[in-house]
Amino acid sequence: MSAKKTLTTRYFELRAKSARANWKSIRLGLFTSLLVLVPFSKYPYIALPAFDFSSFRIGFYQLLAGVFILFCIWPTIKQLDSLYKQNKVAFISLISLAVVAIIGMFRAIYFARSALLVISILFLLALVLVTWWFMSHEFSKGYFKPIIEYFLMVGIAFSLIGIFQFVVVTLSGESFGILCKNCTSAIFGFPRINGLAAEPQFYANSLLPVFFVSVGWAYIKKTKLAVWALTLSSLAITLSFSRGAFVAVGIGLFTYLVLILIGKKQDLKQLGQVILLIILCFIAGLSLLITSATFKYRSTPNISYNTLVSMVDHLTLGVIDIQPKLELKSVVMADTFTPPGLITSSTTDRLGAAQLALKAWRKSTYNVAFGVGAGNLGPYTVKNIDTTAPDNLTVYIYYVLVLSELGLVGLIAFVGIYLSGIFAFTKRYFKSKNSALYMTVTGLGVAFLTQYSFFGTYINTVYIWLWAGIILGLAGLPTAKKLYNRKS
Repeated sequence: MSAKKTLTTRYFELRAKSARANWKSIRLGLFTSLLVLVPFSKYPYIALPAFDFSSFRIGFYQLLAGVFILFCIWPTIKQLDSLYKQNKVAFISLISLAVVAIIGMFRAIYFARSALLVISILFLLALVLVTWWFMSHEFSKGYFKPIIEYFLMVGIAFSLIGIFQFVVVTLSGESFGILCKNCTSAIFGFPRINGLAAEPQFYANSLLPVFFVSVGWAYIKKTKLAVWALTLSSLAITLSFSRGAFVAVGIGLFTYLVLILIGKKQDLKQLGQVILLIILCFIAGLSLLITSATFKYRSTPNISYNTLVSMVDHLTLGVIDIQPKLELKSVVMADTFTPPGLITSSTTDRLGAAQLALKAWRKSTYNVAFGVGAGNLGPYTVKNIDTTAPDNLTVYIYYVLVLSELGLVGLIAFVGIYLSGIFAFTKRYFKSKNSALYMTVTGLGVAFLTQYSFFGTYINTVYIWLWAGIILGLAGLPTAKKLYNRKS
């Protein structure tokens, strides 16, 4: 009887072990899919306009993230205490942001609209939490190299999609399917690629993970795959002509350089070669943009020079104001081009929306601390600040959006999630013999924090919150310092 009981117990133990292995495999597959399919974070999707949110949609990537959360939420809940011990600041920041969002919902003028945004925010926070748990408890060294290689291969594919789009639009003038209305050559003289994203800004932003991981991989491994990924992602980001991405790349690379100079452990010459390749790709990309405008509007006098002037004006927000060359007796032809002044109007729209949001934030002491409520900025502004403002007021600076809707408490908590992960890397790994992993992840984290200054949206940045969880998880992973070893 005892022997039979032992066999039965052993059988169920093996079945339980097999079930746990299957669950781990599913979670790994979902995580890998979320990591490599970042460019799908915008398309495909089903539009569900609701509660005055004309752009609200449920996309394939969001559904994939939701499934990942469901498969990870229970083990995450069971080990919340270990996550709290790993990084108290990040844990408290996540809880604080959730509490502020929920409280603000009950002050909303349009409750259903606010509830929709609060659910979106809670969804993003849950993604950070489960990814953090997954990276620190189930991720292992053996997964690292193959995932990185898949990641770089997919990055090459999506970079090529954008480059191909640029060539087709330049030569044919076709809109190429999902090209956004402000991406055509009627704006700058050259087309701006957006790949599978809603606009060039989001496309370039979705390529930042590929760019920075390929920088680190090219720096450490020197593989052809990494060099190709770095070359093509750099070129695609340049062709998007996204000034937010340009600034993010610059500040991220500057972070790399500072870390190397402080640590005095890495090969500056090798990093210099990587940066030189990036610079050459950016020069080539900008040259292609000017060439595209020159080819398409070749009958327009001084088109190359005036396109360059328009580019400088856009990239510097009008700080550098160079006068274009005008022909007083030019012949008006069908294919001539005149910049429509989009740059000035775009800047005015951004600053005007931000000013309205800040006025709403300063309206009361409560607003200063906790904001007007998620999704409540437009209705609140119309009712209390400016009756001519749109109900769906869009703020293109993410920090101003978070500050106005979730207050100082929400903004501090939001920034705390990212900075706590970066500082945890500093504390634990900066003194290690190899800080390459720290450089790569920190550079990307800083780039994301920079890019947040150039757009304002919650749900379209699901992959950034995924990376926030990755940063926190790697900081708490006992073997993290071995993952990016040169000799592995």
